[in-house]
Amino acid sequence: MTIGFAATAVETSAETVVWRADNLKQIGGHQISIVGAPRVVETDIGAAVELNGRSDGLFIEANPIANLKRFTIEVLFQPDPDGPEEQRFLHIEEPNTGRRALIELRMLPGGRWSLDTFLRANEKGLTLLERGNAHQAGRWHSAALAYDGKTMTHYVNGVRELSGEIAFPPMQTGRASLGVRQNHVSWFKGRIHSVRITPEALPSERLQRPPADRAAMPGVQWRVIPLWPEGVPGAKADGGDERIEDERVYNVQVPTLTYLPPTATPNGTAVILCPGGGYVRLAVGNEAGGVAERLRPLGVAAFILKYRLAEYGHPAPLQDVLRAVRMLRSRATELAIRPDRIGVMGASAGGHVAAAAATLFDAPEGRTGAALDAVSARPDFVALLYPVITMAPPFVHAGSRRNLLGKSPAPALVERLSLETQVGTGTPPVFLVHTAEDRSVPLENSILFYQALRRAGVPAELHVYEKGPHGFGTRTDLGTTSGWFDRWIEWMKAGGWMEIAARGP
Repeated sequence: MTIGFAATAVETSAETVVWRADNLKQIGGHQISIVGAPRVVETDIGAAVELNGRSDGLFIEANPIANLKRFTIEVLFQPDPDGPEEQRFLHIEEPNTGRRALIELRMLPGGRWSLDTFLRANEKGLTLLERGNAHQAGRWHSAALAYDGKTMTHYVNGVRELSGEIAFPPMQTGRASLGVRQNHVSWFKGRIHSVRITPEALPSERLQRPPADRAAMPGVQWRVIPLWPEGVPGAKADGGDERIEDERVYNVQVPTLTYLPPTATPNGTAVILCPGGGYVRLAVGNEAGGVAERLRPLGVAAFILKYRLAEYGHPAPLQDVLRAVRMLRSRATELAIRPDRIGVMGASAGGHVAAAAATLFDAPEGRTGAALDAVSARPDFVALLYPVITMAPPFVHAGSRRNLLGKSPAPALVERLSLETQVGTGTPPVFLVHTAEDRSVPLENSILFYQALRRAGVPAELHVYEKGPHGFGTRTDLGTTSGWFDRWIEWMKAGGWMEIAARGP
């Protein structure tokens, strides 16, 4: 039985072993020795052992890869961003021979880390480490070391990173440690959920992955709301599985809203967050996740939208965002929000999704014939961060247009999805942010939209900053640009969307 990993995991042989780190008495049926004061904590994916990065570790008198010529070791773990530079979270060693298998990380600036794996046998060792392969700390990840009898390969979240050849004869005896090297150095800071050992070298498609909806939002209370319980419009029977690569979600087949309730007194406002990614992926952590974590302490309910991408094209993303607005409005009482305080915020291509909700909320292609179509899909306000707006040259983001509309879209479709042409008097108030340094989505996208809003008499506020690359999200090191979120909150307060109010319009 697999515990704690994604539901897409496949069955493995009866010899597969899962060690759950959910108590301090035994792991995998083996007694453990404790150093320091590790503790078991509840997390969003179940109980896990938490270690402090200074003195906490667990020792298990068993070697889970003993007598195996081939194997895969997978660890589901959540590193803290403030841990030490070198952290060993799994160490397996055979005494006297010096043979060992190690899985550790190297912490990098900015709260990111790189995977470091090592096999040693017969005085020869192989290290796999590339600091350019960086991942965000503070989230659940799956690290894997696979050995096929000749080649060692390591993966993060099911994505292959590095490989190399080494002769590694089977170990006979030994023990394992979690959270520390066996000579009591290289302490790990964070949480370890489980270790899975399979007696074969698993290919990428059979490796475990953290659940997609949790990849960017660990350690918080949340729930997933299916957008189309009656069935996804135009669902593809052969669409394949969703996957995560470097905290980005690909191949969305089942659109959802991930609900993150406010941590302060609710004010009744809800914001649907649309991640960017050029309509080919969803950068959930960088934009939606970071924004959600800043909204929740302000009493705002956050809903991360997982919308369909290039595999479907237009009008699927439009249908998904409009269904999200309709669903929240129809379930406002249940979700403790006000039906007249539902906003949509989007970044990059997610900004195009949000702007489509602002301009095409009554579009026939946004309906599917469901009863919920009778509920208004018009957002009450919209915020756009370096958004894709136009589908026409010279300022089009070519990748977004290709992924949404295909290689040779009809001129009428290009105009229809160039959202500066769709602004009307019913468009809700809009807050825009862009930078002059953006080399991916030209600043002119926001300017075109702002000009259209002004012509239509729609309340709008545009902030143009000098510094900041595309995709900066909630970075705090960009001077005045990093203040965009505070300016947005000030704008929402001025619009009356932030004060605590009774539910109902």
